Amino acid sequence: MADTTLSATWAEFTAASPELSAAGQRLLRPTGDGVAFLATVRRDGGPRVHPVMPVLAGSGLFVFVVNLSYKYRDLLRDRRYALHSSPSVDGSEEFYLTGPALEVPDVEVRSAVTAASGGRLGHNEFEVLFELRVERALHTAWANWGTSQAWPSYTKWAADPGGAARFAIGPLS
Repeated sequence: MADTTLSATWAEFTAASPELSAAGQRLLRPTGDGVAFLATVRRDGGPRVHPVMPVLAGSGLFVFVVNLSYKYRDLLRDRRYALHSSPSVDGSEEFYLTGPALEVPDVEVRSAVTAASGGRLGHNEFEVLFELRVERALHTAWANWGTSQAWPSYTKWAADPGGAARFAIGPLS
């Protein structure tokens, strides 16, 4: 599948939107011990969701994927992914990314990602490394979380010429 998606490395995303990137880094805990949910596209076009442990290393955001899994086959066939953080401790924040996932066969990059995971990931031949490029990012912060007055505020970014945007939606009066 030809990739014509305009996307950024994590470092390019960070340079373009440092505040949003910092929120993503805090919520994804990309050190090989945080769990996020990776959505892929099944052969029939439906979604499939998998827990993964994202890792930031060098200029990229990476995941290791087991080569016997459906998510591996999904990503080889259709590179599109969505990644959603686990809920924040108090539940008042969320972070979400979309873009293409690119297989990374480079041994040096793999070693760097394994090291950045604290040595927890990437030791097995069946673990295939993918870089998650960033096409779109969304951070949601909930005011008054856990109350009847809860309301979201969104910060989003896209790798298209429209760039970053921040908006809040308040209660209707």
